[in-house]
Amino acid sequence: MVLRRLGVAITLSFLLGTMAGRFSGGFGLSYFCIILPGLLYLSRKKAIVFILLSCACFFFLGIQRRTLYSERISATERFVENQAIQIRDHISVKLAERLHGGSSTGIASALLLGDRRGLDTDTKTAFRNAGISHALALSGMHVGIVWSIICFLTAALRWNYRAKAFSLALSIAIIFIYAIITGLSPSVSRACIMIAVWKTADSLCQSKDRTGPLLTAALVIALFNPAAVEMVGFQLSFAAVAGIVFLYPTIEESIRKVTGNKRSFARRITASGMRLMGITMTCQIATFPLILLYFGRVSGNFLISNIVSAPLVTLSVYSSAASALLGGLPAVGGVISVISSAILEALRQVVLFLGS
Repeated sequence: MVLRRLGVAITLSFLLGTMAGRFSGGFGLSYFCIILPGLLYLSRKKAIVFILLSCACFFFLGIQRRTLYSERISATERFVENQAIQIRDHISVKLAERLHGGSSTGIASALLLGDRRGLDTDTKTAFRNAGISHALALSGMHVGIVWSIICFLTAALRWNYRAKAFSLALSIAIIFIYAIITGLSPSVSRACIMIAVWKTADSLCQSKDRTGPLLTAALVIALFNPAAVEMVGFQLSFAAVAGIVFLYPTIEESIRKVTGNKRSFARRITASGMRLMGITMTCQIATFPLILLYFGRVSGNFLISNIVSAPLVTLSVYSSAASALLGGLPAVGGVISVISSAILEALRQVVLFLGS
């Protein structure tokens, strides 16, 4: 418990330091502060003092990391970025061919690749007015869907312990390649790191902790890119997941009491709808202060819009991925493309109605 609290404290201290570093100069004493917790630990002082000094150390390290951070892109990073753009553009072209162009192609590229260049103005406005413009920005939900597809495709490799470990490593590698292709946005990076940490910990020690992966993702992103902490997407993404981690369990317990333990079809549908409402409300509550701070307004029908559109968004991501992977197959590919186009058009029409 003490180690967990220490991990939470130093992670938050480092993140605060990176934010403070934007307005501060460098601190040469940061290196000296690294030594103090170790000396205090050796002298066997109280744990609370050790935690406080550790927090001070990581706070100053965060300041120094942000101060010394350069946003200039190296030649290697530029090469990787260019290759990712080429792959993303190639997939977008293939989606356009298999979905026969139109507005559904733009939605497919946005949902699957985070590429919103193909969206028309009416569709963007409708998503924004309906309060679900976040669905067009790649997030943990999109990464989770892609992860489920990857796990399905690699399921045949899990015949023993070593094969399961290889399958997990391969799946994690693929999800990070997907993150690079889509541009490594803070929300996608956070989701990929959380999945990697969570699945690895669950495989090694059957850990069910959700706070650890969230903080690990924040710390890793801040270490590599301290400027990401200041991005609106980073803050909204982590606020939403933090709401799910800390607030949603209470709501889920209430849902279980209302729906009971019986597993009839009607109760399952009711419970699923209530969970969807609970997750939507939790995310909105957690991100409400940030939305008001940065955007100054919140859609009045966000709850209804999210409940109605969430299943269609999920189906659209699955169908877009199927079109990208299997759309080139004879006969089967044509059927998949037709179904995918129909789902994407249904999503567009629903959003246009909700945003009108």
